[in-house]
Order: sequence, then structure tokens, then C-alpha cells
Amino acid sequence: MNLMEWVQATLPELMCDLNQPATASEIASLENKLGVELPERLKAMYLEHNGQKDEINTGLFYGLNFLPLNRVYEEWCSWAEIIDSQGEEGMKELSMFSTSHVPGFIKEVYAHKRWVPFAHDWAGNYLGLDFEPAENGTVGQVINFGRDEDEKFVIAKSFSEFMQWYTAELESGNYSIVVEDDGGRSFNTKQPQSGHFLDAVKVLFRAV
Repeated sequence: MNLMEWVQATLPELMCDLNQPATASEIASLENKLGVELPERLKAMYLEHNGQKDEINTGLFYGLNFLPLNRVYEEWCSWAEIIDSQGEEGMKELSMFSTSHVPGFIKEVYAHKRWVPFAHDWAGNYLGLDFEPAENGTVGQVINFGRDEDEKFVIAKSFSEFMQWYTAELESGNYSIVVEDDGGRSFNTKQPQSGHFLDAVKVLFRAV
């Protein structure tokens, strides 16, 4: 299934909220700043749409907003500043409750400079790419992380695998669209019922 065709047919207002394409040079600039190479599937998405305008109350990834390239860097910088300001001892304290759902796959820390967000919830929580996993993880795996995300889950071993899973979920009908009080429509999973995709993650991937 083509994700953008599904969006156009099902949530046309979300299609209208997507930005114009990024350029290859803009993607390369971000990669240089972060010291990583983004997955080809994600780069292809940015070459189609450079994230969202954020003019509606739902996002491309089960309600989480697709970050434009400049916002990816801004969000990354804000977390890098926290890591630098806290120092080693401060980060140890912040990481007291940080866990990897399956031990040995994600480093059990509050934040890491090699975690690169691509979607967010406006409250400091993200879907992102993990470029420095723990010993059993995979470079580039998709994880949850952020202010409220103490327990980290490997959602997919790669961004490509994540997109295969995501489009299959939509194709199977596992989505719920709700009209909110302001007339806007929110978008999340049907099963499990949840107001926030990162809460649904903890159910969907609990047995993995």
C-alpha cells in the first residue's frame, strides 16, 4: 500500500498539512550535522514531503507529527544540550528508571546523542532512529524515547521494516479517526484503543 495514497483518501487534511519536498542537499546537511546517514526509505519520504506544517491536530504516524528536517535538528540539539549540561553524574541520575523492554537492545539511558527523532507528540516524546544500540540491537532501529518514555521498545529493526509494519496495520484497518471538540480529527490505533500512539506501543510490542 502507498502511504500517501491512503492519507489522501482517508485523511485529506493531513495530506494538505505536508510540506513541499526537501532537497538532497538539505538532507545531506542534516546528516553532516548529526554525523549519521539516514535510511534510504526515510530520505525518500523527505524528498517527497519535508515533514508537516503542524497546522492540524494530528500527525502522519498514528497521530505523531512528521518532523521537518530543521525541526529534527532543533529537537536533537535540545536533547544534546540536556546531556551536556547534566554531565555524567546528572545523566546517571536521570537514567535511574530508564529500561530497555528487552534487555540488551537499547541503551538504558534517559537520552542519547545518537538517537535521532523523526516524529513527535509536542510534549517531548518521539519515534526515532537509534544509531548506537546496546549489544543485541541493530544500528538504525526504530525506538520510542523522550521525557515520558522511561521504558524503551524496539518498534522495528529498521525504518524500512517500520514502514512495512505501519502500512500493513493501516491496510488491515487498524486505525481510529475521531472528531475532536474543535472539529479537527485525531488519528490513532483501533487496537489497542489509545489516545496516544506511544502508549499503544507499550501494548503492541509488549510480547515481542
